[in-house]
Amino acid sequence: MPSTMNNIAKQGDHGSAMMPVIQGVGRAAIEIAAVLRGAVFRGALGGAGSENIQGEQQQMLDVLSDEIFLEEMRSTGFICAVGSEEQEELLVIDEYSHADYLVLVDPLDGSSNLDVDGPVGTIFSIVKRKTANSERPHVSDTLQSGREVIAAGYVLYGPSLMLVCSVGEGVHGYTFNPAVARFELSHPDMRIPETGGYYSVNESNKSDWADGMGDKLIAMKAETGLGMRYVGAMVADMHRTLLKGGVFLYPADSKNTTGKLRLLYEAIPMGFVMEQAGGKAMSSGIAILDIEPEALHQRVPVYLGSNTNVDALLG
Repeated sequence: MPSTMNNIAKQGDHGSAMMPVIQGVGRAAIEIAAVLRGAVFRGALGGAGSENIQGEQQQMLDVLSDEIFLEEMRSTGFICAVGSEEQEELLVIDEYSHADYLVLVDPLDGSSNLDVDGPVGTIFSIVKRKTANSERPHVSDTLQSGREVIAAGYVLYGPSLMLVCSVGEGVHGYTFNPAVARFELSHPDMRIPETGGYYSVNESNKSDWADGMGDKLIAMKAETGLGMRYVGAMVADMHRTLLKGGVFLYPADSKNTTGKLRLLYEAIPMGFVMEQAGGKAMSSGIAILDIEPEALHQRVPVYLGSNTNVDALLG
């Protein structure tokens, strides 16, 4: 009989506690996937007429996905608060404000792909609160380095619906089987190949990159012979990098001087997964998981991939 997400409970020290939360992520993913499939018929494509905290135009599906994710986290009974890329403030779940865990989420990564029916995803991580359970959860509970993350992962909404996660004991991928309406283990013990694969970046911005990254990329390509693949949704590009090898990068540039990707919602969760899969996750001269967060929506440069290729890029 195929393994399901129930087997998360058997993984490491935190699997049993994380299983119901990750199952909640799975339920949210199934709902979001259904919304995505029917969005064109519901008039749900296009802008929501609002901006998120970063000043970016929200898509209607950004807002819907955010609402679905919050409700599914509430339904677990184990989450006291959710930090979302789409929300300015930490969202406290009042009825479970005494619970032990917080979730940080980018509910719909790559939403600019929606109008062209391109792949999108969800990125999440789970941390244990620092404040006392008798207190109201505080934003300081979210400001934990990646070394304190208990579990993290992503969902890819592609030809199949796939959830990839780690509870600190390797990385495992689960694909949704519509015949039985459940996620089944399809990619056990995922490990990034040490060589080969592709580099993934919006190379059109190369002239604006900081830290001489344009020249470093040229040198890396010459050394490794990597070809380029770029989707424009971090989940899709990260998933390919994890399976095929190579490196994903999003450098700082003249417009985004501290980087573009969010530390808590994108860099740390993906860095956690990448390290658990045997790869490397770096920012500007520091491992992503060693960065001490200072703000809920902090941004950083990101370099994820195999040790060989990240070292070739960063020197």
